[in-house]
Amino acid sequence: MATPLTLLQVIQRAQAELGLPQASSVVGNSDVTTQQMFALANRTLDELRRWKDDGWTALQFEYDLPVQVPIITTGDLLLANTNIVSNIPDTTGILANYMTVTGPNTLQGARVASIIDSNTVTMNMEATNTQMVTGGTFTFAQDTYPEPPGFDYFVNRTMWDRTNRWELIGPDSPQLDEWHRSGIVSLGPRRHFRQIGPGISGVGDSFRIWPPPTEITQPLQLVFEYTSTNSVVVNGVITNPTYAEFYANDADFSLLDDQAIIMGIKWMFWEIKGMGSYVTLQSRWVDYIERLVARDGAAPTLQIAKRISPIFISPANVQDGFFPGPSGQSGI
Repeated sequence: MATPLTLLQVIQRAQAELGLPQASSVVGNSDVTTQQMFALANRTLDELRRWKDDGWTALQFEYDLPVQVPIITTGDLLLANTNIVSNIPDTTGILANYMTVTGPNTLQGARVASIIDSNTVTMNMEATNTQMVTGGTFTFAQDTYPEPPGFDYFVNRTMWDRTNRWELIGPDSPQLDEWHRSGIVSLGPRRHFRQIGPGISGVGDSFRIWPPPTEITQPLQLVFEYTSTNSVVVNGVITNPTYAEFYANDADFSLLDDQAIIMGIKWMFWEIKGMGSYVTLQSRWVDYIERLVARDGAAPTLQIAKRISPIFISPANVQDGFFPGPSGQSGI
């Protein structure tokens, strides 16, 4: 791979190819043309990032998610049909919106709605008790997690439970998720997932699993891959890098193709300035990106002849349980 170009080098090359004076700096430069090209660099970067439907391989990241052990504690329901759990020894670690509540007379879909103080929480549903409960056992399980910074969208079928070595089922539809949380039959042998809002501080989405991890005694390790909006390495630091969505410093460089960004700046600048037809420059840009798309990542060899069944064991011919027999434990 060629050495990536910094923002300053990208702008200088675009200016040189258009016969314009080359700037000595970009960010903070008072020259109007340089300012405009800086804006067009970020516009081109955004257009390029969104171009490939299944995501550029350079922007695909893995997210390792340890599902936390539930908090098992005691609490009181001091009023009939109340949604307030009081006299909890300590509410540290209990999170509103991200945790479910299981306890005496609590319904299956109950969640933590808010933390009132260090000993009291509210649920999003009322308990079904007709008299008060004191010293009841309550389990607070985190089933919802914020998506990683820069998350754009999932890479399909990369969601796995590495602890139990099985693929997560999903994404569940809102209807199926409500069926799990509100219906009579709610549990199965496999974990499900879905995407749901809101994320951190009400922004973005969250990753939610079912069933809530009330049964685990140590962190459960989940994983998924995703395409990120972060396509820039801040200040070009490649050791423990920090990523950003757009250029913001002269030394920033992009994870995407520099030539595509330079060509995009040129045709957009040509169009905005009204300097004749920009179609040729745009067509070259589109053709170049399509070639990048065609060779991004690896591709399988497609066979047009009849496929021969593989002789090796694969996920396609190994069953989930009761290996190696074709039937259940009962033999039926």
